[in-house]
Amino acid sequence: MKRIVLLALIGVTIVSCKKEKPVKDYLILSGKIENYKKRDVTIEGFRFSKKIKFDKKTGTFSDTLRVNRDGYYTLRTNKKYFNLYLNDTVDTEIVFDYKKGDPSNFTGKFEGTNANINNYFLKKRNKFPEILVNANELFSLEEEDFLDRMDQYKDALTDLSISSNLPAEFLKSEVKNIDYEYLRNLSNYQDFHITLSGDEDFVVSEDFPDPTEDFNFSSGDDYANSYSYRKMVFKLLNSKAKEKNKEGEDFYLTYLETVQTEVNDTIAKNDLLFESAKNSITYTDNLKEFYNKFMAYSTNKDHKEEVSKSYNILKTTAKGQPAPKFNDFENYNGGTTSLDDLLGKGKYLYIDVWATWCAFCKKEIPLLKRLEEEYHGKNIEFVSISVDDKKQHDKWRQTIVDREMTGVQLFSGKKQDDLEWAQKFLIKGLPKFILIDPDGNIVNPNAPAPSQGEKLIGIFDDLGI
Repeated sequence: MKRIVLLALIGVTIVSCKKEKPVKDYLILSGKIENYKKRDVTIEGFRFSKKIKFDKKTGTFSDTLRVNRDGYYTLRTNKKYFNLYLNDTVDTEIVFDYKKGDPSNFTGKFEGTNANINNYFLKKRNKFPEILVNANELFSLEEEDFLDRMDQYKDALTDLSISSNLPAEFLKSEVKNIDYEYLRNLSNYQDFHITLSGDEDFVVSEDFPDPTEDFNFSSGDDYANSYSYRKMVFKLLNSKAKEKNKEGEDFYLTYLETVQTEVNDTIAKNDLLFESAKNSITYTDNLKEFYNKFMAYSTNKDHKEEVSKSYNILKTTAKGQPAPKFNDFENYNGGTTSLDDLLGKGKYLYIDVWATWCAFCKKEIPLLKRLEEEYHGKNIEFVSISVDDKKQHDKWRQTIVDREMTGVQLFSGKKQDDLEWAQKFLIKGLPKFILIDPDGNIVNPNAPAPSQGEKLIGIFDDLGI
């Protein structure tokens, strides 16, 4: 009897083991690329990015992926890329020759059950040069010709999607994508046409279609699946925030508030808040209020943790805090200079953080020189700190000569991401201007640039400079 019971239990165990076989929760992305010399390829999607090692000996790559959602992805192979549709469990393979890998001359093939969709992407991409030629030509067209061309393009893409025997759910999403790309081009037409034509008085006619009419800010699926939709949402929210923002108010705060009131979908709202906060927390004039509002509006734990890290760094370089010290930067005039060498003279310090490769930095140089001339002999000293790496040392010195730069010229020998002093200000872009008082305390970690004339002069006047 015991033997029978034991055998029965073993049978149950075997059946149970079969039932508990792990469910596949991944896909394998692989490929063979002839004439490809790089060490890796990259797969990107909505808030997803992963580098995959490329074996140059075999000319292949393969990796197991757990993608965060089914949908649109991009495979980047150095300067060439391919749009892909990936499911969380559907293996996908691509085979092509890198030298002939442009979609217009694609000689490879896709494998996997999504091959039909991925081949459709190639045909779709060819329609842009075939009908629109290139962006410059498109947006240079007169209004009527532009609209005719855009209608041709939209109709061609729609016909292609319908005739490509695509899965029903994908086709539904793709038709939306085509429409958002169309609307985005319409929304860009006026600004781009002004730039390309040089006609700064150009305004579209009253009959021009309104791409924002009945626009839905709160579609999470569209936000995740459509690059054009995301760009339009950001552009429209940015415009709304500018309309709401009164002179002298903190635009970055207004933008957060605009996202909070205009966007209901959780995916879209959290992403828009985070994408803004990553950079704008560095520039806001109201750090604590900005941080508190972000934390109240966002429901994404990971986003909150990352923004909190930035906040905890930036609050140490906020207005009124002691300025972090830099030490022994090379001085163009000889020797080295530290922050302490510049303090104790009863002067404010207006610091320009710049680099020789930065075009915007160079545009500020003539205005900075003029500012230095106007305030010569007053209680302020102008300091320029180069955040070029050591390899650019000679270029730094030559730039000072070529542009006849004045003031205190210092060389850090490190890029801002590698320079501890710069990272305490979380510098996101150059040039960066910092104003420090005679006692070494921060007056403004985001001082106006010389090109912001009246705003900067107003601050100087209020300080009695």
